[in-house]
Amino acid sequence: MTLHAQQISLSIGKKQILKDVTFKARAGALSAIVGPNGSGKSTLLKALVAELPSEGQISLNGRLLQDYAAWELASLRGVLPQAAHLAFPFTVLEVVRLGLMAGPEAQNTRLPFEALARVDLEGYAGRSYQELSGGEQQRVQLARVLAQVGAPMREGQPCWLFLDEPVSSLDIAHQLTVMDIARQFADGGGGVVAVMHDLNLTAMYADHVHVMTGGETAGAGTVADVLTDQRLSEVYGCDLRIGKVPADAAVFVLPQTARA
Repeated sequence: MTLHAQQISLSIGKKQILKDVTFKARAGALSAIVGPNGSGKSTLLKALVAELPSEGQISLNGRLLQDYAAWELASLRGVLPQAAHLAFPFTVLEVVRLGLMAGPEAQNTRLPFEALARVDLEGYAGRSYQELSGGEQQRVQLARVLAQVGAPMREGQPCWLFLDEPVSSLDIAHQLTVMDIARQFADGGGGVVAVMHDLNLTAMYADHVHVMTGGETAGAGTVADVLTDQRLSEVYGCDLRIGKVPADAAVFVLPQTARA
């Protein structure tokens, strides 16, 4: 089962953001979308989940996206936006239950607490969402997604997670926690599509990498095939080297050491 988007183009006003992008992701794999600021990464993710209307054709698990009813998509996929702003004084539990109410197990009262425990927020259920740090709020939103679509497979079909910069506000330990959740979901047969900025984490966790620049595809394939000196230097506009140790014994910290 796959996610397949063909010749996706998208304009906002008179500005074209995406230009004939073809994107593929398979169930059982973690697919990362990377690229510099303004390259169209988040816009592509929004097009893939039909949050923004686009030209082209998108199919999920062998069906065109427009052929699904809204409730079917809610049970099949969870979407974590880049940022979520709540105007009302919700508790953490109430936010997580927003996902549960949209999912197929709405009567399972344990799921919100299990989801909070998975993102290292056990005991936070009664706290005010607005009083949390940015990183804690981001993990609450992930718990909401997991309450909605926590199982990688349902009735023989893969489920999907769409994550827009899921680790942007997190410390290294919680970045690893979130990426481990995504990896386990994919290993369980589900599909994960994640917009990423951290190329080290991308190299650690992704099975497939799709590089964007200027609203177009600059490369797609395995980590080894795509993350090369030449491609990254061209796309990011600075001299980048894969696996090169800094000169003069400069201090550097890599998340890979935590998994060594």
